[in-house]
Amino acid sequence: MGKIGAFVRYTRHNGICSALRKTVNYAKRVIHRTSAAQGITQKRRIDVMTSVTDVIHADFVGHPYQVPSKVHKRTLKIGWVLSPISIGSGGQHTIARFAKSLQERGHDVTFFIYESIAQQPADYAHELLKEHFDIDVQCRPMVEAENFNGDVMFATGWETAYPVFNMSIPAHKMYFVQDFEPLFYGTGSKSVLAENTYRFGFYGVTAGRWLTQKVAEYGMPADYFDFGADLDIYRPVDTMQKKQQVCFYARPVTERRAFEIGVLALARFHQEHPDYRIVFFGWDVSDYDIPFPYENRGIVNPTELAEIYHASQACLVLSLTNASLLPLELLAAGCVPVMNDGPNNRMVIGENPDIVYTINSPIELAKGLDSVVTDPQINERCRRISQMASSSSWDASYEKFEHIILREVTDTYDE
Repeated sequence: MGKIGAFVRYTRHNGICSALRKTVNYAKRVIHRTSAAQGITQKRRIDVMTSVTDVIHADFVGHPYQVPSKVHKRTLKIGWVLSPISIGSGGQHTIARFAKSLQERGHDVTFFIYESIAQQPADYAHELLKEHFDIDVQCRPMVEAENFNGDVMFATGWETAYPVFNMSIPAHKMYFVQDFEPLFYGTGSKSVLAENTYRFGFYGVTAGRWLTQKVAEYGMPADYFDFGADLDIYRPVDTMQKKQQVCFYARPVTERRAFEIGVLALARFHQEHPDYRIVFFGWDVSDYDIPFPYENRGIVNPTELAEIYHASQACLVLSLTNASLLPLELLAAGCVPVMNDGPNNRMVIGENPDIVYTINSPIELAKGLDSVVTDPQINERCRRISQMASSSSWDASYEKFEHIILREVTDTYDE
């Protein structure tokens, strides 16, 4: 029961995909040790994060995707191809959010589970989505996608774009792009294969304007939606009284969140403000040697996260690729975001004077935090930014998302 309990706890905190990968890697090590002891040489598989067969069949140069004719209808059958559902995935949470908005507007939505990374039965994916992402959606195994007689098929992560390209279906093929995924890897095969998906000819719907600009570099047509915040959770608190506290979105497993730079910035901040509590959230970092006192909250639910925001004067949130969803949530909850400067953040979050942008240097980021906590009007400032963010709901984003689909797929949509 010890190992089973450990597996359950790990899955709860890190998601089923991470747990399955960890289990598979452990099994591989055991097999390798056993085989080595027996003098058997094991072959290493070609790991490209997607099906090798799908990659070598996706001839996007010799046989490019042909956009089908527009359909004469206003409610659509829309499919989405997803990798196995991971409870802690912010990207999949956003997909579920937008798919649910389509359901609420009368469209028929189906998810197809693509098992290139890990195995996951479709009915289990359905239960995870209901329990953790608040969406009741049809889930089907990938093999059934070839029989999809719908109007739109969305690729999501880059690894799903390959099977979507290879499908012989009448649907318009679109691409829900939430980040510039080639940057997730060092320069090499995976980064090139991810880049190539922007050459497939699909119409892209991107999370923010920066990504629309990036994919256009590969000839990909696209439009974007703006970020929003769940104002039922991240909202003003009339009695807001800040503690001597700052927080940090700490994701060491996600390199684009610049965990190490954040820790160094907070070490500098702690030297100047040793009386301030520093709260880490986003991942369990108990096995890291953090050079200052901190509170390790790990992965928290949205309600707990809002409580952290309400108590904190500032939050250090770093992103080296597309912007995080957190800044708008922070503003809505009355917590000042301190961020690394760059077009990837400014073009998405905006030229907001209530966000502290600095050069991506530990010293400058620490100075950014210092500028917030030394503000003598910090409580009034936090109340003001929270009230100003009250219009940042997701509703306009959902409306524009449907608008883009109808504009590109139907001949009955009026501007």
